[in-house]
Amino acid sequence: MAEVLTKPSRRIRNMVAKELRLIVKDKVAILLIFMLPAALIGMLWYVTESSSMGGMDLGNLGGSSGGDNETATESDIILGIIDLDTTRTYDGEDLSENLTGYIEAFVKELIIYNNTVDAYRDLYEKAIDGYVVIPDGFEANLTVNQPTYIELHVDSTDFLGSATIQSVVQGATIMFRVSKLWIRSEIFPGVVIEFTPQGGYLEAVFGGFIVIFSSYLGIAMTSAQSIVGDTPLRRMLLTPTSRLEVVVSKVLAYVIIGFLQSLLLVTLWVLAFNLNLNTNFIELVIIMSLSALTGSATGILISAVAGTRLQANQMFLFVLFATLILSGFFIDVGVLDNILPMNQGLKLLIDTAFKGLSLLQVLDKIFILLAFSVGAMLLATFIFARKPTLG
Repeated sequence: MAEVLTKPSRRIRNMVAKELRLIVKDKVAILLIFMLPAALIGMLWYVTESSSMGGMDLGNLGGSSGGDNETATESDIILGIIDLDTTRTYDGEDLSENLTGYIEAFVKELIIYNNTVDAYRDLYEKAIDGYVVIPDGFEANLTVNQPTYIELHVDSTDFLGSATIQSVVQGATIMFRVSKLWIRSEIFPGVVIEFTPQGGYLEAVFGGFIVIFSSYLGIAMTSAQSIVGDTPLRRMLLTPTSRLEVVVSKVLAYVIIGFLQSLLLVTLWVLAFNLNLNTNFIELVIIMSLSALTGSATGILISAVAGTRLQANQMFLFVLFATLILSGFFIDVGVLDNILPMNQGLKLLIDTAFKGLSLLQVLDKIFILLAFSVGAMLLATFIFARKPTLG
């Protein structure tokens, strides 16, 4: 019995070693796997360094006050508010309560908090999209036409929604001033971006997207040629080797390559931008390896479906653009955001590296990635078993 179980494992081990040798011999594949992702990190470093030397503040890129964001609308936003103002110098109604009323009119729901601790926790748990703090002295400053600052706290991980939230609060403050016919009195919403690792907002957010994007699609790109382009596999299939063993061995080989790629990507990302992420290096590598696993399974599935190398390339390009568009990083993709593997990998990275959650606290996303990988492997095996010949 033990010998029967040993033979498949030995065959898989030998096929993994063979696949690794083939990958290492392919200089172009090695270049694509390791150098191109590193080049992307280098380009981001160059852009951020050049922009900072040129006087541009890219740290507030996600905090633009433009109102053309299509991923969130006023009716979707849930805000919290903490009114700390105790001054009463205005002859009419309480100004902080009046501003609260205008903000409430601009959002779906406005939740009143007594302290910032509860609001911060709800922002962390995504129960609210942001919260406003009206400081003490708000009414006194407005009464004498002094500039008045309120704090708007937004989630750094909600890259797209932050701009809409800021425009809503800005619109509410403008309507508040117009209602009093105040021209000189200014209210400035000071934006506080929460859950941002030390080292830079843009570098952390875009860098995180690049490393997950590279880990998932970089491995998928090379593994998409692994079956359709493997001529020696014809002879191997004449032996007792099963299709499932072939698929598993190829996935494992590319996961090993993905693990090494992850070490490079995470190291470059952290060191290039001097980031102090809210998790440890080992958890980062585990997350990146999970992303590589889904990328490897995706590529193997493409290779099993394709009849020729050209078809595999065309299918990968479709997956590439579809993944980029549906990544949830640029537009809201609805329920697909909770299914697609790259989206889940990005959420894993955000929840751990930005918010400081442990892997045990994000097991649901890990299970989704594992389920996708197993499903893709089984589907690839089913399709591969019904192909009469290899292209």
